[in-house]
Amino acid sequence: MHAVEGTETVLVVDDEFSALSLAHAMLRRYGYTVIGANSAAEVLRLFKVWQDLDVDLALVDIVMSEMDGFELTERLRKIRPGLPVVYMSAYAENEHSIPRPAGDLPFLAKPFTAQQLAAKVRAVLDSAQTASAA
Repeated sequence: MHAVEGTETVLVVDDEFSALSLAHAMLRRYGYTVIGANSAAEVLRLFKVWQDLDVDLALVDIVMSEMDGFELTERLRKIRPGLPVVYMSAYAENEHSIPRPAGDLPFLAKPFTAQQLAAKVRAVLDSAQTASAA
């Protein structure tokens, strides 16, 4: 098993079907269970219907049509306090054009490779596990 692989469940939220499908396939390749959602409303419905839905990390696009990723995360954390989140956006490799407040948060610029995605997810999951054990 590579150091970036895992068995955790990752919720991927992106309103672009191609980006959602690609991230889903990339994460599954590294052993993760993936739940995909193409809108913030779909995610909130999922958690309302399945209150015990097992999700270890959310990978959330920042720019979505009905609700941005920051607002979605705020609502998700009311349901699941402490849920680790990795933000993603096609905004830029240049950190100055990353939508705020993502600057200090786990962030991945699109396009990314499967290795980059898996490494970021693994790092955030490991950091969250270390923090909860402390």
